[in-house]
Amino acid sequence: MAGVDKDARGPAEAAVRRAFAGRSADGSWAVSLVRLGSSWSVTLSGPGERFKHVSFVAEQHRLEEAIRAATGGEAAAPVAAVSPGASAPVTPAPSGRMEDRHVCEKCKRELRITYEGRPDEPKELAPVACPHCWAVIHVEIGTWAVVGGDYSADKV
Repeated sequence: MAGVDKDARGPAEAAVRRAFAGRSADGSWAVSLVRLGSSWSVTLSGPGERFKHVSFVAEQHRLEEAIRAATGGEAAAPVAAVSPGASAPVTPAPSGRMEDRHVCEKCKRELRITYEGRPDEPKELAPVACPHCWAVIHVEIGTWAVVGGDYSADKV
């Protein structure tokens, strides 16, 4: 968290520590946080292919919960209230692994964005830290992955 003042750094570091508290020693993790206004761009790298360069954005008040969700830890997720007789909205499950290639606007090097999604789903802009120069760029990826914060960027 270079360049972040101590008032912002303390609560973010505490959220990361709480998110990883009580986890078994199943491997080491690297956590990178970049401040984006009132949000944090988070990149996690952990044990196994599943946790290689997981990136997402979270508001400060949801940082701990978002990290736990991304790492498979338990988090107290808010439950949406459904009125009697109404059915809860259904989120379609992704159909498979998607890979999109992009070029970083800053360093002009190619990167690969990987996420679960459907070929026909709409896309929207998402912040991504370039794995070459760490500049935060915005690229279009599947809406399901953007909303869930479940996508990663790798060098090509």
